[in-house]
Amino acid sequence: MPLSYAKPGLVKVISINGGRKLREKLLRMGIMEGEIIKVIFNSFPGPVIVQKYGSRIGIGAGMASKIIVQFIGGDK
Repeated sequence: MPLSYAKPGLVKVISINGGRKLREKLLRMGIMEGEIIKVIFNSFPGPVIVQKYGSRIGIGAGMASKIIVQFIGGDK
């Protein structure tokens, strides 16, 4: 499912459906395929707030719709 539809909890990034620039931008944020991130808040159809390495990151709805994730579980 796209990150833009994810509920709060842990998710694993399965794929990124975007070009080189999108992948590079996400890589600078620490988000890449295979990584586990924590969804803090999702205001669909607005931005998604995720946590990675103790930092919270806001991702716009357009970018979040290109990040395919798998739900792992609730908050841990």
